[in-house]
Amino acid sequence: MDERNAASGEGTSSVQLWDPRKLIRRMETHECALARGFLRCRPEKWFPGFSSHWLPITHSLGCEARISEVKPVAYPPQGCDVQFVGSVDGEQLLIALDQESVRAVCEEVVPGSQGAGTDVVLEYLVRRLLSSLALSWSGPESSVVRFEPAANPATVSIAGTVKVGFVVNTAAFTVWIGLGRNLVHKLDGLWRRQIQASARVPAGNSLVSLELAQLGVPPQMLSDYLKKGTVIDLEVRASDSVTLRIGSRPWMPARLVDINGKFGCEMAPGALSTPAVPEGTTRLSVSLGNLTLDAAMMAELSQGGAVLTTEIPVQERVVLIINDDKVGEARLCVYEGRFAIEVQ
Repeated sequence: MDERNAASGEGTSSVQLWDPRKLIRRMETHECALARGFLRCRPEKWFPGFSSHWLPITHSLGCEARISEVKPVAYPPQGCDVQFVGSVDGEQLLIALDQESVRAVCEEVVPGSQGAGTDVVLEYLVRRLLSSLALSWSGPESSVVRFEPAANPATVSIAGTVKVGFVVNTAAFTVWIGLGRNLVHKLDGLWRRQIQASARVPAGNSLVSLELAQLGVPPQMLSDYLKKGTVIDLEVRASDSVTLRIGSRPWMPARLVDINGKFGCEMAPGALSTPAVPEGTTRLSVSLGNLTLDAAMMAELSQGGAVLTTEIPVQERVVLIINDDKVGEARLCVYEGRFAIEVQ
């Protein structure tokens, strides 16, 4: 069914309403709230001298050690039954490892250690980890960091976690650092301010459209395309992909997510597709709607993985736009795996 047949309403028996809840993933509010700051930050940038604090001990033990991964995540430490508690300015944090990581690090640092010997080795390494973090912190203000040997790990409230991968000689292991609400908020705000200060985005407010597809329509056929009941094959694969546009200019690729029944847009990495409509045609945009965003929000959304929240309900309704003006509404459908619309 090409656009001409679709516009005339022929051959539409297999057209079905799009069900976004079957196609787009759900995102928790907590993850969404951290998606433009804490979850995008690079903690290693704030601890530039961290590795140098470990050179004397690795040299004396004859080990080679490096950090293989640093990744903030929204969820608490996973599958870790070996846990220690520290604190930053009175707020507790959790340092956790699984048994495989414990075995790997102890075997490389003190071969043959077991039982109480392993416990001593681990506590020493955790204490040194905390002191290294405190001494290498390069943020705007210093903090008081302590090891809390008497604290109960089960009582530590985790708002966000930093997953740190290490390699000692050839053994890889993971340390999870669970952070409290205040520390997560501090890192989140610090990263967002840095992004806002460095990003190149338009000043003031911008009107941004959440576009699913575009059509190049001959001007003389616009009335046919906008007639109620018309079914139009958009010639675009049905997916969770959406393009954020500023006017007629593509800005960011994104994937739709479901946040408590409202559409959100998770900024996608990779190149932005910029198809042009044929010369002499009018660009008809099929969009979920428009949003007005300020420069600070635009800067934060320039990061892959950042999330834009909206008040647009998760449903099949779309709007038809020409030159930023709404000219009609439609229901989003699927035809042979492609998006189609039924004009309302």
